[in-house]
Parts: sequence; structure tokens; C-alpha cells
Amino acid sequence: MKFKRQGKNGSGSGATLDLTPIVDVVFNLLIFFALSLNFAATSGGINVKLPSASTAEPVKAEQVTINLTKDGKVYYNDKTVDLEELDKRLKEVEDKDSLVIIRADNAVPHGKVVEIMDLAKSDGLSKLAFAVQAAPTGGAAEEEEKEEEE
Repeated sequence: MKFKRQGKNGSGSGATLDLTPIVDVVFNLLIFFALSLNFAATSGGINVKLPSASTAEPVKAEQVTINLTKDGKVYYNDKTVDLEELDKRLKEVEDKDSLVIIRADNAVPHGKVVEIMDLAKSDGLSKLAFAVQAAPTGGAAEEEEKEEEE
């Protein structure tokens, strides 16, 4: 840190502190934490808009996650797969009591979800669950629907 001396004619006899490096460090920390918070908010990195349910509960068991996006892509534990590879990976699951969570986008056709369910059941995995968002209580749900339509 540099301390600046007051001139001979200056009224103060003390040294001043240059605040520029401190401001730079604080600004860099602010940017770091803002970006860190932004990246922490994304879950799984796969953009799926889940339907909402008032009885939604968190899952605590071992699980296999299958994501279905509105553009037709299928993900097995965050990796893109086709149906043949999904079948192979589901057969490789050792614990047949594992929970299979199907995260299907709201726009995915019902038939595609049933096809994935059938594939999991045929591979011996009988515990299936659907990921949903907790439904807002009161009139907030109606307001959200109106905003999405606009």
C-alpha cells in the first residue's frame, strides 16, 4: 500500500490510504459470489419444466433419474441416451429396488412417458416416481398460469 505524504503547505500532517486496491478486491468478490450463486441455482443442467402437484415430497432413497425434454431428448442420470442404450443401462442397475425418477417436461406426450415406464418395469425396476414442482397455494397458481399464457 502506498501512503501519500501531505505537501509542506498541506493542512494535515498524517498519511492517506489509497482505497483503489480495496475497492477492486471487493468488486471481484462481489462478481465471484454473484456468478457462484447463479450456477448453484441450476439443477442437473437439463432444462425441464415440471408439472406441479400439491402432494409433492422430497425423495431420500437411492435413485435413477430419467429426464425427458420437450424436444424429444432422453437423459439417463444427466447423460444423453437413446432408447436402446437406456434399456441397456436400466438392465445394468444392480439394486432392483432403486427408485426410478422420471422428470418429464410438461410438453412431453403422455405416450412417451408410458414408454419409458414400460421400459423400466420390463428391466425389473418397479419403483417409479414422477418429479413435479410443489404447487403454489392460493391464487398464486392462477396468476402463474395467466402469466405463462401471455
